[in-house]
Amino acid sequence: MASTISSSARPVRSALRRSWPVCLAVSPVGLLFGILAAAQGWAVLEVLGIAMIGFTGSGQFVWLRLAAEGGPALAGFAVILLINLRYVPMILTISAPFRGTGPLKGVAAHMVSDESYAVEAPGDDRRVRWTVRGALFVTWTTTNLAGALIMPLIAGTEAAAVLGLLAFFPASLLLFTLSVLRLEAASRDISGRPVPRMVLAIAAAAGLALMLYLVLGPQWFWLPGILVCAVVVDRFGFGDAAADARVVAR
Repeated sequence: MASTISSSARPVRSALRRSWPVCLAVSPVGLLFGILAAAQGWAVLEVLGIAMIGFTGSGQFVWLRLAAEGGPALAGFAVILLINLRYVPMILTISAPFRGTGPLKGVAAHMVSDESYAVEAPGDDRRVRWTVRGALFVTWTTTNLAGALIMPLIAGTEAAAVLGLLAFFPASLLLFTLSVLRLEAASRDISGRPVPRMVLAIAAAAGLALMLYLVLGPQWFWLPGILVCAVVVDRFGFGDAAADARVVAR
């Protein structure tokens, strides 16, 4: 019995080990949002509410800016929606393990973030994905809340300014590094030799993204570019791993 419990907990521990560096990296960003929101007069519960409902760093900061400028709520919602449309293709390519879960599938989709997408692997089962997304969701909401609570303690000091200078760099750099490492690892087999399927998928995705950039321009290519790259790499590059995940989900 003990060995069975230990075996079942092993994937969760592995998921937590993968998640904690990203959680650490996004923590200053979450603190910064809470501090800035509280400085603009937001109540603690309002900060917590937008962290749980919005759960998007870029969207929340845009909303904070628009709210400070007195912009219309509908315009702010439209801008945030456009910013976060990138999550649609991301969710579609990693939704297979959650088939048959009913409303929980919507919760799992809501908890997808850039960081969880980079950390999760195509062969991860439902339990591992819940762990990764849950760790990031809890980290983001609690740091937003903590920022709102500590704002009165640092008001009028240089602490908020220093946090603002440092907050965005670690998370964005770590996310980019994780994505590159994930693709680099997937492009090689156990012996370290390149996997032709993955190499071709990455090259094809890059070529299609460049074509879309040239045809649609820098303002409009990014959403179809994300969709094309996500589908090509996930379905054709990872291939067997993605298929295994769908089999496990059934």
